Amino acid sequence: MRPVLFLLLLAAGLATWAVRGGHIDVPPDWNPWAPLEIAAQPNWLTRHKLARLSDDPAMCNAVLSASTLAHASVPDNDAGEGCGWQTAVRVSDARFGPAFTLSCPAAVSLAMWDHHAVQPAARAHFGQGVARVEHLGSYACRNVRGAGGEGQRRSQHARANALDVAGFRLADGRRVRVLADWDGQGAEAAFLREVHGGACRFFQASLGPGYNAAHRDHFHLDRGAFRLCR
Repeated sequence: MRPVLFLLLLAAGLATWAVRGGHIDVPPDWNPWAPLEIAAQPNWLTRHKLARLSDDPAMCNAVLSASTLAHASVPDNDAGEGCGWQTAVRVSDARFGPAFTLSCPAAVSLAMWDHHAVQPAARAHFGQGVARVEHLGSYACRNVRGAGGEGQRRSQHARANALDVAGFRLADGRRVRVLADWDGQGAEAAFLREVHGGACRFFQASLGPGYNAAHRDHFHLDRGAFRLCR
């Protein structure tokens, strides 16, 4: 078995060298070392490419700059006590007002969620797109909601790595809200469940009313270390 294993490892190493060195032509969507393209159809490599952005600020900024998301880089901010941000941007896009500060990886996830989940779901359920994603904010120097006292875990909001989404305004002005429509039976509830599930493809955590009472009125979306979709 050892010679077989050696040959397999050797083949894998040669293939990696050939792809990374450009000696084998692989379409960017299927090349694990190619930069992420927000508009490209997601596949099984998407999560890998998203994860790379957390370790490569330059790549993350380049990916976001190639998107349609209106934003501007902001200086790093060490607020102390586990709060502040690094490699963050100020999102000033009219689709996500009012403006807010978000880590670059989370901003890329937001752009992908809007492009591949929110807008398609809105067109499918309402025959029109979403004009505005209504949110409750991103950065807040605090612990996980409901956790108090010293030594408790900081929220991803404390690193500008999370966004709370409360609802959506459609192109015709109609509003769909998590608090009012999640438990319904119509198109609004179906839409909310679809976009909540869709967020799990691009964020690490996508928490909604099904998680606990603290999330009854919004979706918590973050790019933290823990994978959770509820």
